[in-house]
Amino acid sequence: MRLEKLENLLELASAMQANRQGISIQDIIEKFSVSRRTAIRMKNIISNVFPLIREVKTDSRIKRWTIPSSTLEKIVSVDTEEFASLEIARKLLKKNNLTHEAKKIEVLKNKISMVLSSNLLNKIETDLEVLVENELIAFKAGPKPIYEKQLLKDIRYAVKACLKCEIKYNKKKFIVEPYGILFGHRHYLVARNSQDKIIKLKYYSLPEIELFKISNGYFSRNDSLSIKKLVDKSFGVFDEKPFDVEIVFNKNVAKEARQFLFHSSQTFTDNPDKTLTLKFHSGGMIEMAWYFFRWGKNIKVLKPKKLKILLKKFLINWKIVP
Repeated sequence: MRLEKLENLLELASAMQANRQGISIQDIIEKFSVSRRTAIRMKNIISNVFPLIREVKTDSRIKRWTIPSSTLEKIVSVDTEEFASLEIARKLLKKNNLTHEAKKIEVLKNKISMVLSSNLLNKIETDLEVLVENELIAFKAGPKPIYEKQLLKDIRYAVKACLKCEIKYNKKKFIVEPYGILFGHRHYLVARNSQDKIIKLKYYSLPEIELFKISNGYFSRNDSLSIKKLVDKSFGVFDEKPFDVEIVFNKNVAKEARQFLFHSSQTFTDNPDKTLTLKFHSGGMIEMAWYFFRWGKNIKVLKPKKLKILLKKFLINWKIVP
């Protein structure tokens, strides 16, 4: 068996033990980017190696499996790079004004440390100091959103409990059903307005929420509403009907452009003249204009026409690219 396959199997076993709600075949397909046939084979191998694996009973028809706690404690270890990743995550969250989340990462590190042997922990801490001192993160320059930290805690509680909330937003009061939080240039509450006849999710900027009051009224989650689907259809957070986008990067920046994920639906095409064509399907015209402006005259917008017109007047011959 190839080393990568063995690593995948160990990672799958760890995931099955860590996830009390179990792992499904579809989860394996998405996590390891494999075919359904391969996913079933991986699950069967885990079942043979760990006979204590059990099927989790759920209301869904989808089968899910989990491995009892402590089953893997003799073969799963923690290394310095994993600890370094936690520390980098903590710093990244703190730099982006997510101090509550950064504290949670720190608490998690402490909990993991409690179950490690003293010899291993001493080695990790020594190596970790070297890594952290010599690995820095380049953060985006510019402003960061400011909001009340208690607001984030209240939103999370309401999301988990499926409780309706009263909010004051843009000087108006709404009753909303919170579905989650979207972190980005600004942070947003993602919720459905209970008073809307149309069933859809909307964004509410956290700094602009003047009042957030959790009610005693419950709501049922609508399976047709998904934050991921909402984000996938847009270049940013503006709610807009998706359209086809086609942009050509000149040969001077083609290599750099290939290093970016512009959108989840994107495709790249290498052209005979060494230019690079980017295509994707998304909404968010204004945010596209804000972003692609930074590429200056190194790009040529073919679709849509409106984006081409928006950028035409403002394209600058920048000496550097994003």
